[in-house]
Amino acid sequence: MTQEQKERFLSELNKLHERFELSKTAEPDYFEPGMMEYLDKSEGFFDEDTGDVLIRFESKGTRYDGRTELIENIHVGDEIQVVRDKENPYNSNNFTMINRKGRNVGNMPAKLCNAIAPLYDNGDLVFTGAKVSFAEPISRRSRHAKQAMLFVELKCRLIGAISEDTSV
Repeated sequence: MTQEQKERFLSELNKLHERFELSKTAEPDYFEPGMMEYLDKSEGFFDEDTGDVLIRFESKGTRYDGRTELIENIHVGDEIQVVRDKENPYNSNNFTMINRKGRNVGNMPAKLCNAIAPLYDNGDLVFTGAKVSFAEPISRRSRHAKQAMLFVELKCRLIGAISEDTSV
């Protein structure tokens, strides 16, 4: 792995962590559609000593291809498979979220995919587990909502030398 790849990955983790930290300070009446919702559901953490990584992110594309209906039956703690999807026509760095029945329930955000794919493809990042960390089916959302919300917690290990200045 190159230093640039590692820095790009850690930068994306830091952005997720900053969202989580912002959730602790944002006032309840502060609202910016699409930007301030579900801040506390995101997280990015890297342990320099062990190489362990925790990533909590919003699954994207949940309103397409029947995914909204599939999310009606998903619960916090359900196992999710994170699968590399090089053939995706929109992003060759894509990772798809697959439920326990083998159905696609969304995609990893593009910027995160772009940071993870090179490390994953080179064997520098290994996935060790994934599960649903938050699910809000459209049936429980506002009548104005257009999609279900699904957050995935992905545990990984960054393989290789860990330098002292890469903490998140």
